[in-house]
Amino acid sequence: MLTLYHFWSSTCSRKVRITLAEKNIEWQSHHIDIVGKLENLDPDYVRLNPKGVVPTLDHDGKIIIESNIIIEYLDDTFPGVSLSPDDTYQRAVMRLWLEMAELQVHKNINVVSYNKRHVPRADKLFSKQEQRELIVNFPDADKRVTMLQRLENGVTPEEEAFAEQRLAEAMDKIEETLSKSAWLAGDEFTLADIAIAPFIERFEANNMDALMDFSKRPKVGEWWERVQARPSYQEAYAFENPNA
Repeated sequence: MLTLYHFWSSTCSRKVRITLAEKNIEWQSHHIDIVGKLENLDPDYVRLNPKGVVPTLDHDGKIIIESNIIIEYLDDTFPGVSLSPDDTYQRAVMRLWLEMAELQVHKNINVVSYNKRHVPRADKLFSKQEQRELIVNFPDADKRVTMLQRLENGVTPEEEAFAEQRLAEAMDKIEETLSKSAWLAGDEFTLADIAIAPFIERFEANNMDALMDFSKRPKVGEWWERVQARPSYQEAYAFENPNA
């Protein structure tokens, strides 16, 4: 039995759902409402995922957290199409893209999203005092510190500008790579593409027009069209909010 604890619009959840679809793996959904009900902070869930985030994979009682580790686990464990290059160098390249997706792209889109999306949503649901109490009890210490700092000081225009610069650099790297190969880690679609793709949709959601101007990065635009055309992408994004 394979159970995925996930949130319908979570970027990291979507990359796992893309992988499940690519591998044609049957799975059971356990939706975790991380916005209104804050089910990610429920003690039972925190026992599964001590960081209090989604997604979490339960494979016959074996618990795996962190989306990049989950997608590698799925590719290594289940039969079907391989989503990792056979060549060891290209496999290392793939893992560098997974690292960039997390440490550069995910990190900085969170900064850009804070004022535009997070603050209005949080203020609609909770008072500032309630937000503080929730953050103080957040299970992951590193994230807790960042969240408290942002609650106190917000995200400055300078921090937003720097984050946008780092995202532009990532897009330039994608363009450069795709000028030499069909996909990010060679000539086949791999976990590298899966790790990056959902964040492109986040650029759209945050109206980051400069990043989405594919006249300046035509290879990225062509790649993005091919990614969105894949049945796995469409299946992953077809999962709707069950609480709506």
